[in-house]
Amino acid sequence: MELGTLMRQVGDLEKVIREHINTHRYQVDLLRDSSNWNQICSSLDAIGDTMFAIGSYGASEFPEDSGLQYIYTYGLLQSLFLQQDALRHLSEAFDIQFNPSSTLMEIRGIRNASIGHPTKQNQKGERYYNYISRMSMSKHGFDLLRHSEQSNFDVVNVDIPAMVEKQLAEVISGYNVIADKLTEADKMHKKRFTSSLLRDVFPSAMGYFFEKIGQGIWAHSSGDREFGRSNLRMLKETYEKFRNALEERNELSEYTKFDLDQYFHAIERLEGYFAGRIESMEEPDARIYWSYLRNEHVGFTQIAEEIDKQYQK
Repeated sequence: MELGTLMRQVGDLEKVIREHINTHRYQVDLLRDSSNWNQICSSLDAIGDTMFAIGSYGASEFPEDSGLQYIYTYGLLQSLFLQQDALRHLSEAFDIQFNPSSTLMEIRGIRNASIGHPTKQNQKGERYYNYISRMSMSKHGFDLLRHSEQSNFDVVNVDIPAMVEKQLAEVISGYNVIADKLTEADKMHKKRFTSSLLRDVFPSAMGYFFEKIGQGIWAHSSGDREFGRSNLRMLKETYEKFRNALEERNELSEYTKFDLDQYFHAIERLEGYFAGRIESMEEPDARIYWSYLRNEHVGFTQIAEEIDKQYQK
């Protein structure tokens, strides 16, 4: 598979994972463990950063300067090494057992032998002394010369494009495992509420509530005022149910919480007006609060419908 295709697949899967963790209902839970949250973010960023490095390596001309050739080669191999660690730590953060394949271990071994511990490497009970053949270095790889303590000599041809393609295929596989787990968790969460729509929290009589609250404000009989007060109480109970339903779904964002706090404040002011506790509040003031409650209700019903739509997907 071509490098560009592999990179696009990695990018698409990264987007799936980022969208999940940045969805409020899941982010709330993840943020409760700040260390694990930071591990997720650091790992995703590291994989993304190494993808930039791999992409630039593939798109750039290999330098003629020997020093820069080493920088390019060292950088590419270290990027592969970091990418493996990041994938392992990302899997760990989502409670997924990460078992590196023989392919990943082979790539890691080449990195360790050539730029990690070349001068005195212990491997499987034997000590090696490794060299990158300068004259063999190119964009496509290099020859790694290996001498052992037992005077064995070996030449390993390192094919960089093949290594990169093999590793990205492994990253895609690891990302798929994580994405599948998150997708399943999302399905299970939504399934809990498929028969309990948020918009159903608001009864069809909401318009009637607002009408009678308004009549209670400008009415002069004690009966009408008490009736308006009782409808205000039912409005408050409805919005308490709405807030609880949002919390149960982990959908109560900071913005919605702020708006609901404002809404309940307006309800409390009207309660004080009907009870005669706020002497400074006059009828025009009460009408302003009533108008605010009626108008803001439209926005909350839209929030409920948007969340319901997401859960019905």
